Amino acid sequence: VCWPSIRAWWGRPSWWPPLLGVALVVPWVILATLQRDIGFATTVAERSGFNPLEYFGSSATCWAFLVVRGLGLVAVVPIIEEVFLRGFFLRFVVDEHFWRVPFGTLSALQAAACVVYAASTHPGEAFAAIGWFAVVSGIAAATRKPVDCILAHAGTNLALGAYVMATGNWWLL
Repeated sequence: VCWPSIRAWWGRPSWWPPLLGVALVVPWVILATLQRDIGFATTVAERSGFNPLEYFGSSATCWAFLVVRGLGLVAVVPIIEEVFLRGFFLRFVVDEHFWRVPFGTLSALQAAACVVYAASTHPGEAFAAIGWFAVVSGIAAATRKPVDCILAHAGTNLALGAYVMATGNWWLL
């Protein structure tokens, strides 16, 4: 019943946001590593760096954990975070009747709210998060389609998950 309205708001995906999302993993890793190495992240802000391969070994439980974690990383988190942040919160800071504010609108107040949100939700990677959120806000402003932000987010998370699996830098997840 609701899908036609959601689909109209959601938009048809563009080809380039997921590719840009994958490419954004490079500055994310560099900036997060730089922030960690200069000691800007406090121990409170550091991620636990849980390595399921060490904890579970190479068991079926480990692979089940990795599949569930991967689905959360690539499917659940991008949808929830982008719908909340750009679909609601950044529009709400402009007008409490947020549905009146077009998706992809970008003002100084929204940019400030985005910086606060990025730094507070990713304190251990605040430098990376602020830059990444700014680029994805640019995608929202350029395409005006939530699906493009979601796919860019999914692309970054997929690439980050692959990077962590390849390098063992679990502190990034």
